Amino acid sequence: MSSGHEELSFGGGDPDREPWLQAWVRAHAGPVRMLSVCAAVLLVLGAAGIGGRYLYERSFEPLPPPEAAFPEQRGLTVFLCEGYGPGGGGRCPGRRKATDAEGRAVAERMRAIPELAEVVFVSGEQNRRETLAYYADLGEEPSGEVTPFPTVRAVLRRSGDFAAVAERVKAMPEVDRVERDPTDFWWGRADLAVALCGTDDWSRYACPKNRPAGVTGAVSAAERQAVLDRIWALSEAETVYLQDREHHARLMRHYYPEEPAGGRLFRVDLSRETFYVKLSDPAAFPAAAEALKSLPGVSTVYRVEPGK
Repeated sequence: MSSGHEELSFGGGDPDREPWLQAWVRAHAGPVRMLSVCAAVLLVLGAAGIGGRYLYERSFEPLPPPEAAFPEQRGLTVFLCEGYGPGGGGRCPGRRKATDAEGRAVAERMRAIPELAEVVFVSGEQNRRETLAYYADLGEEPSGEVTPFPTVRAVLRRSGDFAAVAERVKAMPEVDRVERDPTDFWWGRADLAVALCGTDDWSRYACPKNRPAGVTGAVSAAERQAVLDRIWALSEAETVYLQDREHHARLMRHYYPEEPAGGRLFRVDLSRETFYVKLSDPAAFPAAAEALKSLPGVSTVYRVEPGK
C-alpha cells in the first residue's frame, strides 16, 4: 500500500526502473550544471579576493636594503682652523681663523700628495650658500647665524690610504682636522631618507618636538606604520625600503673604518631605522619632506646625496 509519499529509489527493486534522483538530475541537467559552475566561480573569486587582499597589503610593505656591494670610500674633507680663542676647543687653540687664501694654499700643497686623485678648494662663501640651500630644501631656517668657513675636499686613489694622508695633512698649521666624506650606499637607489627615532644621540635631541610629552625611545610599531602610510600617500613615492639598525651599523663601520670598533657610532643598540624612498620626480623632495618631517616617530628627513 502506498504511503502517499514517492519512494526515493537508488536502483533497488525493478531493474528497468530508472532511479528517481538520477532521472531528476537528467531532467534538470542544464540548471544543475549552471549552479555547479556558479559555485566554482564563487569559490575561485573568494580565493582570489583573499589572495588579492594579501598581495595588496604585501605590496605596500617596505623592501629590505638591496643586496649590493658597499661603495668604496675615497672621499675626505679638510676642515681649516675656525678661529678658536685661547683655551678653546679643537686642535687650533689660539690660532686665528684660516682665510680663503690660506685654504687655497693648503689645497695646492695637497695636490702634490700622490695618494690623492682630486683636490678641490671650497670657499667660505660657497660653504655658506650650500648650508643655506640645505635648510631651504627642508623649508626651514638655520637655528643661528651661518658662519662661512673654507674647506678642502679631496678624493683618495685608494680608501686604505686615508690614515696616512690624513696624518700628513693634519701636520699643516692651517688645518684643524681631516674627516672621511662617505659615499652614501643609497645614492642612486633613493632620493629621500626618513630617519626614525632611535636610541642614538641625535634622536634624543630631535624626536621630542614631534611627540606627545613623555614619549621617548625608539619608534613604536604604530608610529612606524603611520609614517609608512604617509609615505605611500605621496603621489611621487615609487619604492620604499626600510633599513634596519643592523644594516645602519654595518654602513657606519664601512664608512668610518678608522674609528674604534666598539665606538658608539657602531653600536646596534644606539642605532636607528630609516625609510629610503625612490621618487618618480626627485624635484618633489621639498614637498615630501614638509609632509613627513613633523610626524611622531620621525627624527629627521634629508635628501640622499653622493656624499651624505
